[in-house]
Amino acid sequence: EETVTMTVTYAEYQPHVGDQDALKLTAAAAIQETGQVLAKELRVRLHTPELTLTLLGPAVVGQEVPIQVVFQNPLPEALTGASLRMEGAGIACPKPVSL
Repeated sequence: EETVTMTVTYAEYQPHVGDQDALKLTAAAAIQETGQVLAKELRVRLHTPELTLTLLGPAVVGQEVPIQVVFQNPLPEALTGASLRMEGAGIACPKPVSL
């Protein structure tokens, strides 16, 4: 049995991910003595960062409630075109907030 370790960098897979948050990896090995080709596919789900919502004050009927939203960008580049929209029962931000 032999183990080979390979690394796939973000720069290599980033152009192919899109909005799927998943990678499909295929490994293939050719056996020279028999001419046989072995292949295996693996679908990898990429973990997306979480949003954290925190009330910054008491929730009182008839009053505004300040809410903090925290998001950690795990990418080695700045986000462009990202926005945040708050929704809930009977509430909605009238327009997205650009990040």
